[in-house]
Amino acid sequence: MYAQALGALLGLIACLYGYVHGDILLIGKAPFETTSALELFCGYTLYPLCILIFLLSIILHLLKYQENIKSLQSANKYLTHITVVIGLLGCKYYFIIPGLLILYKFYMPVLFEADYKNREEQLKKQSEAQNLLNKNFSKHTIVKLLDISYEELEKIELEMKF
Repeated sequence: MYAQALGALLGLIACLYGYVHGDILLIGKAPFETTSALELFCGYTLYPLCILIFLLSIILHLLKYQENIKSLQSANKYLTHITVVIGLLGCKYYFIIPGLLILYKFYMPVLFEADYKNREEQLKKQSEAQNLLNKNFSKHTIVKLLDISYEELEKIELEMKF
């Protein structure tokens, strides 16, 4: 949630930077004759969407222990994706870093899924080794059963003592 909030704030800065360079048109400014429909649409939607994403990330963080926030989470996911698409259309490459930060929560676990699975397997083996050590199994038997090295088993045994 912190990455999403930071991305939304950086998105607001990217909106202002895009406005200064003439890429988008912000709310309150009269459109020029050379203003395209894309600049007008992105200008009038991106800034409020970034503010909304920032507020949603704070609200979701405050309500993270509540059970009935599924609809708010699905709305957050939908709005973040729409915000990033509009941001990339309007601010172009200025919105790449804010877009990555806004979508961090949704795609980083997918990119590093293999690392998470390996870590879960290691924790499972460690807990099984602790259980077997508590039941006074021999170290050789534990090494053969769990397919771990003697060094790993020694580390687990030392952690159990402290």
